[in-house]
Amino acid sequence: MRRKNMKTKHVVLIVILILMVALGIFSSTLNNKRKLNKFEALVKDVTTSVERVIFYPFKFAFNKVDDYGELKDIKKKYDKLLPNVERIDSLYAENMELRKQLEAMKKELKIDATLTDYEYLNATVISRNVAYWYNTITLDKGSYNGVREDMVVVNSQGLIGKVITTSLFTCEVRLLTSGDMINKISITINDGVNSVNGLITNYNYNTGYLEVEGISNTDRIMDNAYVYTSGLGGIFPSGILIGRVAKIKTDEYDLAKLIDVTPSADFNDINYVAILKRKEKTE
Repeated sequence: MRRKNMKTKHVVLIVILILMVALGIFSSTLNNKRKLNKFEALVKDVTTSVERVIFYPFKFAFNKVDDYGELKDIKKKYDKLLPNVERIDSLYAENMELRKQLEAMKKELKIDATLTDYEYLNATVISRNVAYWYNTITLDKGSYNGVREDMVVVNSQGLIGKVITTSLFTCEVRLLTSGDMINKISITINDGVNSVNGLITNYNYNTGYLEVEGISNTDRIMDNAYVYTSGLGGIFPSGILIGRVAKIKTDEYDLAKLIDVTPSADFNDINYVAILKRKEKTE
C-alpha cells in the first residue's frame, strides 16, 4: 500500500512538471509584439502565476544560501578586525595620556606651539584638469575661509599636497604626485624599531611610486615600513602618513639607498579633503 502511494506521488509530480514545461514552452512562443487573444492572455497569466508559486520556495532557499554565505564572510572580516578594534581603544588611551604630558611639558618649557598644533578645515574638490591629473586640484575654500599659500592638504588616507594659490572662495593645491614638485618633502621612515630621515624628490608616473633619496646605505630599512612627514622644513607638520616602503634599491655608487614608496592616498579618487590651519594662540 505504501509503495502504491509513493508511485502515485511520483506520477503526480511528473505530470505537474510536464504541464509546467508545456505551459512554459507555450508561453515563450507567444509573440509579445502582437496583441494576444483572450485565450493566449489567460494562458500567459496562469503560467506566470504558477511559475511564481512553484519557483518561489526555490528562490527563497537560494536567497537564504546567499545570505548565509555573506554572513560567513562578514564574520570572517569581523574576526580579523576585532583585535584591531581592541588595539584602537588602547592606542586612544595612550594618545590621550601623551597629549596630557605634552601639554604639561609645553607649559613647563613655555612653548607656544608645536609642529602638530593644527586644526582641520574641510573642503571639497570642485575642479581637476584632466591633462594635468596628477599635478593640481581646485578646492571650494579660499582666503575668505582663512586659507593661505603653503597650507597643507590631507584626506582620511594621508598627505595630499599643499596650497599654492588662493582666490576669495577657492584655492589651488599642488599634489604630492606633481611633476613640478618644487620643494622636496622631508620624511621619516619608521618600521617600529628603526627610524631614518630622507627626502621625497619625485613621483614616477610609470610605477606609481614616490621616490625617496638622502638615506645612507648603512641605514636599516624594512619593507612595508611606514613613511611620515618629519616636520622639518617648516611647511609640512610632523606625523602625517604618506605611504609605505615598496622597494629598496641602492644608487649606482652603492653609497645610498633609493626607496620607492606606495602612496597611502588614492590620487585617482580625491573628492573630500581637509586643509590644515595652525591653531590660533590663546592667552
